[in-house]
Amino acid sequence: MASPTSSLDLAELHHLGRRLTAAATSAMKDASDLGSTELLVLEQLYTAGPQPVGAIARRTGFAQSRVSTVVAALHKRGLVELGADPADRRRTVAKIADHARAQAREARNRDAEPTLRQILPALSDTEVDAVIAALKTLNSALSEAPPDTSSGTDPQSSGHPE
Repeated sequence: MASPTSSLDLAELHHLGRRLTAAATSAMKDASDLGSTELLVLEQLYTAGPQPVGAIARRTGFAQSRVSTVVAALHKRGLVELGADPADRRRTVAKIADHARAQAREARNRDAEPTLRQILPALSDTEVDAVIAALKTLNSALSEAPPDTSSGTDPQSSGHPE
């Protein structure tokens, strides 16, 4: 049995994921005048391409009603285009507007290192470098894993487009 200091239980893993998400969302928001949910929906459209609201909701983990509201707000601001789904004309598909791609790319591609150094002030530079290396390894391994359909999220959707 692993010692308590070397183990990580599922609640801690969940809490870690939420803290990292909050730090990343905050840093991404600094690059934009969009709210965090708006930015994450736009980022999803940027990475995964045109899709119906239900697919965005599944991939982001947000309620479909929230995604519908956000997509409507982004459409009103001209950041998202709406059109009929070619596979089912009754369904609407959202697509990131061409001029919004640069905004999404900039927010997405900001270097995470300053954010990690800010949230880990007690660690030395060498320790933060090790954390960054471990996170890169974890991200790479997860991007090769099959989609997790049980959680409503798709680790494949975090790939880099273009």
